[in-house]
Amino acid sequence: MIAYLLQQDPGAVKNFVENPAKPAPIDKWGQLERLASTFDHVDGLFYFTYAVCIFCFVLITGVLFYSVVKYRRKTFDQPAASNSTHNTPLEVVWTVIPLIIVMVMFAWGWMGSLDMMVVPAEARQYHATARQWNWNFKYPNDAVSSDNELWLEVDKPAGFTLQSADVLHAFFIPAMRVKRDIIPGRLQTLWFTPTQLGEFHLFCAEYCGQDHSKMYSKVHVVSADTYKTRPWDQDDPKDPVATGERIYKSLCVSCHTVNGQPLTGPSWLGLFKKDESGNIVGAQREVFVGTEKRTVTVDDAYIVESIRKSDVMKAAGFEKNSMTPFPDMSDLKISRILSYMKSLAK
Repeated sequence: MIAYLLQQDPGAVKNFVENPAKPAPIDKWGQLERLASTFDHVDGLFYFTYAVCIFCFVLITGVLFYSVVKYRRKTFDQPAASNSTHNTPLEVVWTVIPLIIVMVMFAWGWMGSLDMMVVPAEARQYHATARQWNWNFKYPNDAVSSDNELWLEVDKPAGFTLQSADVLHAFFIPAMRVKRDIIPGRLQTLWFTPTQLGEFHLFCAEYCGQDHSKMYSKVHVVSADTYKTRPWDQDDPKDPVATGERIYKSLCVSCHTVNGQPLTGPSWLGLFKKDESGNIVGAQREVFVGTEKRTVTVDDAYIVESIRKSDVMKAAGFEKNSMTPFPDMSDLKISRILSYMKSLAK
């Protein structure tokens, strides 16, 4: 995961050092990413558990070390220091006290979990859909969604309805101290209030397949004035190719290349080509429809069907792989992807 983040943003570490306005990557104890929401009780539980573990480790190790030294056998025929087989009061103590501590941890975590799940009425409502291996975010009263990038307003409660399009995922933003499993066929809820401007990491924290480690998203916390400009709408009608390239980098780069090298899926290079007159035309491609092999000509309809119904026709050589379909992808986004695909024609 670290290698992937550095590949995506090689200047990230340098920026943390050179730009003090950005939140520090870790807290003052050097343990957690700096807290950027109101859920500070998560840190309290973490450090309470941490302290209990350290105390128990030191106590048990100390008793063991003392016993080993104090009661070590000095001669071969030395008798046992004690013939006691058990100590009932001691066994009760080391059973009851850990039980009390564990129950405190459980109650603390349970109450915090309930707090995160019950979305307050004043929260701005978002919808997050997880699929292999990307995120889609829908905004309140807005037809435009964003992929793998989320914009939130600082100091404004944000509530989420979480949904999976395929397998088990998890919505995890370390800086906000929130995590929620996303179970297929079930809607989950979560909320938090971001308190600091900046960019933060959102991860899938449940193994969800081959490219699970690449299921990474950025959370942008911006001012109220910036939020009003709808920064998630990055469509540029004057440059559809650039918009298509942004969509490709957000959704498709983990499975498809544009340099001719195959990954989980075929490369986009060569889908379209230029004829002798310089016109862009679709290339011939062998596909499987079920178990039947066919040759088709790539065109707009083929691309649309491949995006929305990816299991209908599978490219030969990749018929054993599965692509997550995007049945709800807008016509506008698909047209931008097509523009980018055609710009690769040679």
